[in-house]
Amino acid sequence: MGLSTRHVITLGAIFSLGGCSFATDALFPIFGGDEGPAAAPAPVISSAPPSEFRPAPVATASQFTAGTTNTGTFVNQKVSQFNSELNQLRGTLSSRNNQLEGIRSRTVGNASTYHGMVGGIKSRLQVGTTPGNPQLMQQWRSSQDQLTRIESDISSMNQLAAQVAADSAMSSYLLDSVRAAYSLTGAVDDDHRRLRGLEDEVNQATVTIDRLLNELTTDIGRQQQLVASERENLMELSSDINSGQLYGSQQTSRASQQIASAAPGDFSQRRPLVVIRFDRQDVAYEPALYQAVNSALERSPDVIFDLVAVTPGSGTQNLSSGSARRNAEQVLGSLAEMGLPSDRVMLSAMASPTAQSSEVHIYVR
Repeated sequence: MGLSTRHVITLGAIFSLGGCSFATDALFPIFGGDEGPAAAPAPVISSAPPSEFRPAPVATASQFTAGTTNTGTFVNQKVSQFNSELNQLRGTLSSRNNQLEGIRSRTVGNASTYHGMVGGIKSRLQVGTTPGNPQLMQQWRSSQDQLTRIESDISSMNQLAAQVAADSAMSSYLLDSVRAAYSLTGAVDDDHRRLRGLEDEVNQATVTIDRLLNELTTDIGRQQQLVASERENLMELSSDINSGQLYGSQQTSRASQQIASAAPGDFSQRRPLVVIRFDRQDVAYEPALYQAVNSALERSPDVIFDLVAVTPGSGTQNLSSGSARRNAEQVLGSLAEMGLPSDRVMLSAMASPTAQSSEVHIYVR
């Protein structure tokens, strides 16, 4: 009797957090005022996660038909037993695939809802609102609850991973048993042919199990990292709600922790990588900023940037001053949207007697 093979492909989905890659070179752009047109826009990558998964294909072991011929040997009886156990394992793996697809679909929904809530809060803060707005605080608490649901999805993935690990042990046991049956005496050629078919089928089941475990490990790690990061972001967002504006207390606090206010002489001997002059509304600085930062990162991937809020006048300034602070926060937000980690940017402020309007200078350390 011959083999008949039926392949079943189960598609799931995988989070991918977008990454950011800088693309072209630009040295020391200075813009604002009456300078020429800004450079061509460069892509800005959002930190929001994708809305759907695209998993690696997971193939289950195909159906093995041992045939109906009974050779009457003891090995023939073992083949029938192994075939029954393989069919049971195959059905279990199909169920595991369906469970993983269901968890992933649920996680997509929970993550989409969470980011929608946080985005709504940030949009309101972006235009300004009353400090400690109770409506935003309620939305913030709902965001926390939604993040807890994502943690629950991680727990479900961990439970599923433990079950698949048990399936792996069963697959190893079955494969060892099939291979050991070759050494049994009293077998005929047809028995060994059927054993070879069973061995192939068990190996296919093992491949399926390994893929499931790898995907679960990857998904669990990704979601745990997301939850840890968003817990921190929610704490910072709470401070923003208390101040009534986006990036307000958060960035001021970071600035005070990272670097004290700088006197003009501290940067007088350094040439700025970027000078942004806020001498009119809606300064289109992001394309040139993107190119300049990309150029610096290509020369030195570990570079640290100083972001300096410059106020016209003399003396020293700090980040609590009005327009200089807001402009610095705006540029810092643009860098974050481009994918530059916040710990790679050090904030400071200074006054400049030559500045005609509020400016933001970026230096490379």
